[in-house]
Amino acid sequence: MTLVIATATQTEMKAVLLGFNGRGRIGCNFPHAGEYCESPVNDHHCLLAVTGVGPVNAALSIGRILGERKDITGVLNLGVAGSFDLEQAPLGSVVAADSEIWPEYGLHTAEGIDPEGIKFPIWEYNGVDGPCPVWDRIELKLQKAFRMLNLSPPKDLLRGASMTVSGVTGTEERARMLVERYKPLTENMEGFSLALACLQSGIPFLELRTVSNLVGSRRPEHWKLDDALQALGRHARELFV
Repeated sequence: MTLVIATATQTEMKAVLLGFNGRGRIGCNFPHAGEYCESPVNDHHCLLAVTGVGPVNAALSIGRILGERKDITGVLNLGVAGSFDLEQAPLGSVVAADSEIWPEYGLHTAEGIDPEGIKFPIWEYNGVDGPCPVWDRIELKLQKAFRMLNLSPPKDLLRGASMTVSGVTGTEERARMLVERYKPLTENMEGFSLALACLQSGIPFLELRTVSNLVGSRRPEHWKLDDALQALGRHARELFV
């Protein structure tokens, strides 16, 4: 069993490794963007992968890994994210995605994007009741994924819908529009690509991120990146105990 631990950046991977061993490294290896290396984590055999930022980099990275390695049995996506609601998901809290949303797929209309407007789903798989098309949302089975990957839910874990974007939301107006239309709790830039790759490959996927900022705000008091990175390492360690 080989578990991929994927982060978007080296900064996030270093935070994860600091949580694991206090050194921020694993032996002499440390993956750069687009690279991966092997590492044991407690009783788990893992690949540490830094995908690069954004959905395209994430798709290319996980596609290469799944193409080169036939022993991958799951993907754990760790990192930081923005919160659309600091009352529900405060700065520094840890959130597990129970669904992944990609709001940029479909037909652009005056009323917004219609994900089914071009008539071609992103993916289609056979479900219990027949064919299941994937348009702009993937539902994630958290409890099943924790069990299949033999991981422990961190203390104080929150759950909610996560939205993957190509460009970070930079205004309060856009943040309000996204909440009204999609009801996300957090915003990230890689999760949907990784979730889709796992769905296509029939392997479990988990995405846990700590909250670093309020989506749509550039005010300094709404950004606590260092605190989120420290929390990321702490909660990453909890997964493997």
